[in-house]
Amino acid sequence: MRINIIHLKNRVDRFVILKKELDEHQISDYVLWDGIVDSNIVEKGISKSHKRIIEHAKKNELKEVLIAEDDLKFTGRGAFDFFLTQKPLDFDIYLASIYMGNISEENIVKDFSGLTFYIVSNKFYDKFLQVPEHDNLDRMLCNRGKFVVCNPFTVIQQNGYSDNKKMYCDNDVFLKGRKLFMGSI
Repeated sequence: MRINIIHLKNRVDRFVILKKELDEHQISDYVLWDGIVDSNIVEKGISKSHKRIIEHAKKNELKEVLIAEDDLKFTGRGAFDFFLTQKPLDFDIYLASIYMGNISEENIVKDFSGLTFYIVSNKFYDKFLQVPEHDNLDRMLCNRGKFVVCNPFTVIQQNGYSDNKKMYCDNDVFLKGRKLFMGSI
């Protein structure tokens, strides 16, 4: 499955790390999309970056689309394949991980944070595109669909400088108590 990756061209450091991740997991079917920057509202640029890929998928009548941010980190060898094999039959968004939110026994979340790596079903394209852009996209999506999380998590964010928050971020603290996929399938 093709991965649509949002990337800011000026973040050469992220591209080097991203390329290493993709190579280590033998992933060659991907497309880089230029991230959109909004100098007034950072969240608006991020939202537009994700929505542009959804619009492309809708226009091309794709059944689903896999979107990633360039700071992705696979949790173990075989994580990408595991993520794909665990994909549920019924979902609006299928997430590789989340940073906030309670996961039900059926791996469903209503309120979450984290759009590092996820698949959107075509039945949800219109709802996704209608979400307001003035705040964090993941927070604006909450309670608007059926969101299923891969459990254990297969992709997390690399720690590092965040263009969104304008500071170094260590997201590992949000993974406390979460299960991570650690090995081959």
